[in-house]
Amino acid sequence: MSYTVAEFITLRLKQLGCYHVFGVPGTSCSDFIDSLVVDPDMKFINSVNELEAGYAADGYGRQGSLGAVSVAYGVGTLSMANGVASALTERVPLAVINGGPTDKDLRLEAQYDVLFAHSTGFGKTDLNVFKELTLAAEEIRVVEGAADRIDHLLITAIEQSGPIYIEIPQDMWKKPIGDFSPTLSYSAKRFDLGVKPFITAVVNKLEQATSPIVILGAELVRFGLIDEALQFVESQNLPFYTTLLSKSLVSESHPLFCGVYDSDLAPSTVTRGVESSDCVIALGCLFGIDHRYMVTSLADKLIRVAFNKAMHGSKVLPKLSLGTSLEALNKLPKIVVENRKISSVAGLSYQERRAKWGAKLAPDSYTGTLGHDGIFAAIGDFLDEVKSPYYICLDTCLASFPGADIPVTDTQCFLANPIWLSIGQGTPAAIGAYYATQKRPLIVTGDGGFQMVSQAFSSFVQDNIPAIVVIIDNGSYAIEQFLIDGSFFTEPGTPPLDYVMLNGWKYENMPHVYNGGIGLRVTTYQDLLGALQYAHARPDQPCVIAAQIPMTDLPAENREFLGI
Repeated sequence: MSYTVAEFITLRLKQLGCYHVFGVPGTSCSDFIDSLVVDPDMKFINSVNELEAGYAADGYGRQGSLGAVSVAYGVGTLSMANGVASALTERVPLAVINGGPTDKDLRLEAQYDVLFAHSTGFGKTDLNVFKELTLAAEEIRVVEGAADRIDHLLITAIEQSGPIYIEIPQDMWKKPIGDFSPTLSYSAKRFDLGVKPFITAVVNKLEQATSPIVILGAELVRFGLIDEALQFVESQNLPFYTTLLSKSLVSESHPLFCGVYDSDLAPSTVTRGVESSDCVIALGCLFGIDHRYMVTSLADKLIRVAFNKAMHGSKVLPKLSLGTSLEALNKLPKIVVENRKISSVAGLSYQERRAKWGAKLAPDSYTGTLGHDGIFAAIGDFLDEVKSPYYICLDTCLASFPGADIPVTDTQCFLANPIWLSIGQGTPAAIGAYYATQKRPLIVTGDGGFQMVSQAFSSFVQDNIPAIVVIIDNGSYAIEQFLIDGSFFTEPGTPPLDYVMLNGWKYENMPHVYNGGIGLRVTTYQDLLGALQYAHARPDQPCVIAAQIPMTDLPAENREFLGI
């Protein structure tokens, strides 16, 4: 059977487990989109805008598959660049498939200085930009060898877990691709140069340690290594934590699970368990600014391997793969002593996980005026009550801190953006997560982040995605106020910064604008719990819930930080 270039890429996406491509129609990619539409196994998801498409593909790729996105050249691709940067930073396999200028377009621009559609006039802008935002970026201008080059790029996205960029001239989509292998076969490269010094460091630390722990990270999901990691922690009886990026990687009902270390602002039981450990083994973890204190303060007590790089403290070991590391770790004899108290949080409610905050909780957090802690208490109680497999998407905002403590017993059902920290990512990323998992999204977002991507609610309506969106409505970019000038929260009468203030939206009226769904506004814990129950009973509709809280409200950990 003869395949065109467009049909070949469609085939390869399917072979890599990608059955949904997100995008916005454009003439430069229309022939590729046509190949998706006629394929009964594929679906092109028409996004409201390009940034939404990029975030959705990012959310899809986080579920152990390959995300894919295709939008118009120039005006489309540059609009979604932030979504691709998110995938690069947090190591998500994703393919950007772009239709580029033809040879005639480039010749006429060079000869007559007349721009082709969406050209900046300053060279191959898309290609140059995405060389900086992907693991590999190529334009493929001739059919000869195209299949092998495309295969190499797609394999790179999978093997190295990150985004790649493929640019095809728009008059080449329908050309025959020529001969190619009917299957995409490859063997993942594994590096073992550093295995001996890594294992030596682990054994030496474990033999001397009195409080060793493990932190499990997102690479375990990306490469399907969760079982191997669990084998290690269980065989050595090691308490383990996750990062916010890897929350729900393992069910939080596991008896060795001790919490989410999202930063040094985590609950004291978590920070004490991690930061006071004399041996921390981090497997597949990405560390960002919120982990800086932990990483630097532990120094050589921290041994880690992730994405082919192993380190002992600040010392970089020879190249080593996570899979190879786990194979070696699982051959070790029993080292860790058994008679240690493990501070597991399995079975604890949200309120119980955060009980140590005590007086730092805002007054009446769970019964009176709604605040950050009350919002998550209601969500935790709701999830415990309904026992349904929701997919939780937590956007970057002040809620990122208490959101880490939502009890999750399901697996691979949580998404956040804690390394790249892009506000607004969570809502559209939920679209991709929904198509990859079919779990109903439960999104928690700040009002500032939601206003950036609010059109995603239109996609929920159009595509019958029954998402529940809880908007923390405090009328400001509260996280920026906290980071720039915390005196607003500590000194009564201090005005907020002018530039963090938001126009107050009536979010509950959005269903009227977007022609579908449910809109609600709540001000108390009981109201929010009732609203969640109301939305849950209507699984055929999306719902937006504006959770109105005082502008001065802070989560307990932020109050602790400011000394309130």
